[in-house]
Amino acid sequence: MAYEVERRSEVLYAVKLVAEPQELEKEVNDICKEIRKSAKIPGFRPGRAPVNLIKKYYEDTIRDALFRGFVSEKLREVVEKENIQLISDPGVEDYSLDLNNNSFEVVLLLEVKPEIELKPEDYKGIKVKKTTRKITDEDVEKVVEGLRNQAATWKEVDREVKEGDLVEIEYETKIEGEEKAHTGNVAVVIGQNQLWPEIEKEVIGKKAGEEGEVTFKAPEEKEKYGEAAGKEVSVKFKVKSVKEKELPEVNDEFAKKFGFESVEEMRKRIREDLETAEETREQEEIEDQIVDAILNKVNVPVPPSMLNLEIRAQAEAQLRRLAQFGVDVRQVNPEAIVEMVRPTAEKTVKVKLLLEKVAELEGIEVTDEDLDAEIQKLAEAAFGGDYVQARQSLEERGLLGMVRQDVLRQKALDRLIELAEIEEVSAPEISEKKEEKSEEKSEG
Repeated sequence: MAYEVERRSEVLYAVKLVAEPQELEKEVNDICKEIRKSAKIPGFRPGRAPVNLIKKYYEDTIRDALFRGFVSEKLREVVEKENIQLISDPGVEDYSLDLNNNSFEVVLLLEVKPEIELKPEDYKGIKVKKTTRKITDEDVEKVVEGLRNQAATWKEVDREVKEGDLVEIEYETKIEGEEKAHTGNVAVVIGQNQLWPEIEKEVIGKKAGEEGEVTFKAPEEKEKYGEAAGKEVSVKFKVKSVKEKELPEVNDEFAKKFGFESVEEMRKRIREDLETAEETREQEEIEDQIVDAILNKVNVPVPPSMLNLEIRAQAEAQLRRLAQFGVDVRQVNPEAIVEMVRPTAEKTVKVKLLLEKVAELEGIEVTDEDLDAEIQKLAEAAFGGDYVQARQSLEERGLLGMVRQDVLRQKALDRLIELAEIEEVSAPEISEKKEEKSEEKSEG
């Protein structure tokens, strides 16, 4: 089979395959012999119909069989000979098939892995800064305070409303231009922007059973005031109850509510978690700086199929996050989500391709031990530590190759960090430098 390869873009090739008549005739005859076994053609028993009639009645079946076998095999030969790295299934742009004259031509579109012009000097010795911050007792206590608030109870009190109280209010709201008033009951925590500020100001200082009224023109802030934005608003309200927050004492009993044996263990584990989070932040800070520095030097073309897959994955993740916050995702515009994640998805694809190129240049490979270690991590996270079950699940879903690529990219990223020049700067030092610059500008 003769062929021609045309480069349409950095990520798209067109391959034209032209079958030799004798080669095609033999292939078609073999296909016809298989079809003949079950062919139903008027006047002929199965297995007896001549080839010319099978070609006439089963042309679509022959064509599909040619694409599945003959074309796939010839394309594989071309891809290997031309060293083309496919990243998606080929598409058919055009074809012509004449079974009577044994002629067959097809043009296939191939999305390929782009060539990235990356040199060792582009990624070696990149200068980055790592801002380090020590976890303090104050950081730990902030988390403890958050747990106290989670476990807090509300106790009804007989006093005036103040900030931080949980207040139940009965209200009637009239908005300019609307005939019907809005009425209802609402429970809000004062000082948390759950009420319009004009109303909250009047509620503070009232006691349970007391009433109030406020009239004002709402600012032109649609997001905050909704349909009332820019209109005269009149609100009558009655405070039905006032409750203050009671925070639990921090003791061993309190710690046990959150799965710790004692306060000492709780604080220790909180510190460890904060330190782990800080290490992760520092690592990501370094990685981002290195990758951004390389991307500023090197052009990385983005294949459409990879971009579409990444957009879909990130859009689905975003919808899951919204659902966790109580958003009805059925009301979310899918196109808006797609456009929101597109820039991040595009960068993600560029980073993946870039790291694969670094791995190639640095001779990085993924060993069976590397893969086993990653599968074990996945097993610990999702399969109760069962390595066999995790590997079986990945194999059944065809994801082992993806896991291997993830490991390869991480090893490449680790190598980039080894090659970088990292300057450690403490977080307070950063603040001091900002203050110095601010003072210099003032003096200037």
